[in-house]
Amino acid sequence: MKKSGDINLKGTAVMLLIGLVLWFLPVPAGLTAPAWHLFAIFITAILAVMVKAMPIFVAAILAMVAAIFTGTLTVEQAYSGFSKDFILLIVAAFLVSSAVIKSGLGKRMAYHVIKRLGKSTLGLAYSMAVTDAVIAPAFPSNTARSGVLYPIIRSICVGAGSAPEDGTEKKMGNFLMMSGMAGLTIPSALWLTAMAANPTGAAIAADYGVNITFGSWFLASSVPSLAALAVIPY
Repeated sequence: MKKSGDINLKGTAVMLLIGLVLWFLPVPAGLTAPAWHLFAIFITAILAVMVKAMPIFVAAILAMVAAIFTGTLTVEQAYSGFSKDFILLIVAAFLVSSAVIKSGLGKRMAYHVIKRLGKSTLGLAYSMAVTDAVIAPAFPSNTARSGVLYPIIRSICVGAGSAPEDGTEKKMGNFLMMSGMAGLTIPSALWLTAMAANPTGAAIAADYGVNITFGSWFLASSVPSLAALAVIPY
């Protein structure tokens, strides 16, 4: 299959054909032509990402460009979202997360917590959960946090003689990996900046007169989130 960089040319051509078919289909009752065309553009972009025809960033940019050049959206409409405060919050959090990763601060925090709590396998699971919760405010992506924690968990498992390569993963690795994966999403709910969708939701709530701050989000989410973090490893 021919590819150009990260773009699957054959898959992209198929997705483009699907998009054109949707574009020229009769507009369903109750929808305006611009609304239907916008649906056609973005469902094509979503499908292109799902079948790995192109990366999500490329698909998003091309979809926005297509919406502008076809007159489906005006330039002002297409870029209106970038003027929102929460976009800057997300960008700032990603920049901080990059700094935490490159400086090694995330790993040092993880090793410090492991030193305090990692006296047993259960303690190691709790140390990973605590580390994840502590670094989460600076990481608006659980994928980015897993990039910090996964190598540490794996090295601990291999060092303890538990690795899938030699069939010993059930000694420790299965438990720690499953505990880590199960607990990874909880800090995303605990902190306003721990997932990119959270500030977006807070901005939508603000449009309806509900003001959600960093502190009020934490107060509302702390009880269920901390309870879940306490229960999952055990």
